Amino acid sequence: MRALGYYRSINGPESLVELKEGFEDYCDRYVHQGMGTFGDVISGKPAEKPEYDRMLSYIRETESNYLIVVPDAGHLGSDLEAVARRLVELEATGSKVTCADDDMPDPLQNALSTLGMKGVSKTRSERIKESMRERALQGKGLGKPPFGYRNGVDGTLEIVPEEASVVELIYRLYTGDGLGLRLIAQHLNERDILTRRGGRWNMVTIRDILRNSTYMGTYTRFGLRLPKSHEAIIPPKTYRIAQDETRARRPVGRVINSEPFLLSGMAYCGYCNNKMMGVTRRQSWRRKDGRRAKGVYRYYQCQSRNNQSLCSYHTWRSAQLEGTVVAQLKYALQARRSSNGNGLSPQRREEVKGIWEARVKNAERRFLQAMKRTAQGELDLEVLREYLDNLDKVRTAAVDSAGPVDVEATINRWEALNFDEQQGFLLQHIAKIVVSDDSVEVLV
Repeated sequence: MRALGYYRSINGPESLVELKEGFEDYCDRYVHQGMGTFGDVISGKPAEKPEYDRMLSYIRETESNYLIVVPDAGHLGSDLEAVARRLVELEATGSKVTCADDDMPDPLQNALSTLGMKGVSKTRSERIKESMRERALQGKGLGKPPFGYRNGVDGTLEIVPEEASVVELIYRLYTGDGLGLRLIAQHLNERDILTRRGGRWNMVTIRDILRNSTYMGTYTRFGLRLPKSHEAIIPPKTYRIAQDETRARRPVGRVINSEPFLLSGMAYCGYCNNKMMGVTRRQSWRRKDGRRAKGVYRYYQCQSRNNQSLCSYHTWRSAQLEGTVVAQLKYALQARRSSNGNGLSPQRREEVKGIWEARVKNAERRFLQAMKRTAQGELDLEVLREYLDNLDKVRTAAVDSAGPVDVEATINRWEALNFDEQQGFLLQHIAKIVVSDDSVEVLV
């Protein structure tokens, strides 16, 4: 196969000769036809990469597919995001990228191994992991023990009787009485049974307890599985029944990729002051003529009702609520402008800044998770590209949210704005949306 070599040097032009020889040796060993090498010397401006850009232009001009050989993933970029961007860019030309590292030729796997996570010392991380593996081999608890247990003096898990009885109740309600997650949370909350932190139960907490094999006495960590490492709260048979029940209740062959909701994080229930969450429901039915029909319904629902079985069933269709909010926002902003000018208060600016910082961090976290899954073969590079594109959109929106905005002009061309522009505008100008069954109040 025709191959191109690319490498970066931090030791000056002299080391490029050695890197070139390494590429030629690789081509000889694997019978590739070396078509050329490109080497950048990193100086005070690591962002400059003239030889990489020249290689990219060469690939596009020749309209050919090449095998791009790098010594390791670090030559594509100094962090995981930079490596992913170069990899997506190169493979979009039809070329393939490989590392000359025989033990780890896949560039994504190589990047995760050689570069590590941002802000984490790879050497220190490995030492910590090794120490944790040794504790795991002995069945000793690592970190916070699950509800129902505490870490004993010798490091092994010990039962907390009052919490263990709640765990037993949860499994009995699920496997014996057939209650779902929401109804179990409602059952516990109505009887004033509190979590370890003194809070109320929700569906996620119940789900995690039902999934945790620790409760049948099995310790699992770092790929290790140690049966009977500590005293069980739930018999293994009951635990397996719970897993079978979960699989039986889960919809089969249904993949949901819902669009985000415009008012996420801004709308609150007017009765319990908890957030309104976006919900997507898909239904199918058979018409009288025998043909099947499908429908997608999107609405906002009080989060307390769904997660903690509190409050009542307060819902608004998404299009109706979003349209009402935009219509009210125009008049609310006009009133604010006439009273205290068009600027945001310093407190509100900090709130908006914090919201966008959190959104950027979430987008970065999702990208890193996608990169790991791509390295494991669960996703392809085209999907990874979508995560990078989304990260770019969120970062751009975060910058734009801090800039000046012509409020009236923005609302007048509302339908022409994309989702990120609309949500960025709302986050910048809305402090809170209070939603009741028959009214909506927009606070700016």
